Amino acid sequence: MRDKKKRGIITEYLPWLLISLAVLAILVITVFLLKEKGISLIDSIKNLFKGG
Repeated sequence: MRDKKKRGIITEYLPWLLISLAVLAILVITVFLLKEKGISLIDSIKNLFKGG
């Protein structure tokens, strides 16, 4: 009975865990691409908030 409860908790949080891992992977790839282009991440975030 206790095993079913643990499995239910895992299945509830699994989609959110996968989404967060995907977002984290996208952020890491973005940081690598920005570093290669010579643009710092902080400057690009500032430009986003300025609205172009």
